[in-house]
Amino acid sequence: MSFVLNGWYQAAWSDEVGRALLQRWICGQPVCLYRTRDGAPVALADRCPHRKYPLSLGRLDGDIIECNYHGYRIDAAGSCVGVAEQSEQPRAAVHRYPLVERDSVLWLWPGDPAQADPDLIPDLRWISDPDWTHVRGLVPLGARQELLVENLLDLSHETFLHPTTIGNAAVAGTPIEVSGEGTTVRFSRRMLGITPPPFYVKSMGLTAPADRWQDGEFYAPGVFLLHIRLAPAGTQEPEGYHMEVFHGMTPATQSECHDFWALGRDYLTGDAGLSRFQQEQQLAVMAEDVAALEVQEAMYATGGATMPESSIKGDVAALRSRRVMRRMLAAEQSAS
Repeated sequence: MSFVLNGWYQAAWSDEVGRALLQRWICGQPVCLYRTRDGAPVALADRCPHRKYPLSLGRLDGDIIECNYHGYRIDAAGSCVGVAEQSEQPRAAVHRYPLVERDSVLWLWPGDPAQADPDLIPDLRWISDPDWTHVRGLVPLGARQELLVENLLDLSHETFLHPTTIGNAAVAGTPIEVSGEGTTVRFSRRMLGITPPPFYVKSMGLTAPADRWQDGEFYAPGVFLLHIRLAPAGTQEPEGYHMEVFHGMTPATQSECHDFWALGRDYLTGDAGLSRFQQEQQLAVMAEDVAALEVQEAMYATGGATMPESSIKGDVAALRSRRVMRRMLAAEQSAS
């Protein structure tokens, strides 16, 4: 398994990165994150050019990292500007990654810097929209990123894995429409006149019959957005309750993934108790997903490669995402 490198991945939430050096593994490589004195975020390869000691274990002297092993001094551009207590001036440097801060997210491009186009970053303006409120976090996943992508693109699993929160029979029982272009995969599910699942009853007070819409978007290689609308059955668009779900799915290693997440809403935005409830429920749902995906990872990692894989119509979006990622990976490999 290899990683698609030419794409924007979430490296961190903005408020995770400050003047302390932070190590985060991204696409199989350690990255050192910090902010300069003027607040600009920096992402450097987290290996000192001397003997590969992690720069993140060093200290900041102004905007210069001093390696804690032999004193190599690395500036925010990644250049070695000297060695502490020594007269040598080594010709050495580390890679500085393209990094963009937008909508409380730090986006990192691990591939060819010449292709790092900020216009490719998905729109998350609802995170900073004053008419919305949100909860967010980071959940570590001990499974490959592909499994998380396919989990989110086939939400029929809500019926079986999350029946006490966001799932009921209507999810698996309602087909999806799938579309997309380029490196984007979209799906749409319209559940009409249904009984809303427990999460929506508790957070919105909805009763049956209700209409529930799920419109999902996967922006390869690592972003998933879900646009949710719930309303009493027959309510005309755009009226109703609206929610947004974001997952920044950043591979750490071949078998580990960072699952950055945010859940936003446009109703009862000042209700702190509802925000606490939604955060607790989201983490409970994600814990069920983590347990399932980590079991899957163990099954994939221990064999079964020759066992035929069965798929159904509900897998169309997930299968399309596989093809997209494999095309991207093949294009990168052929260009190298």
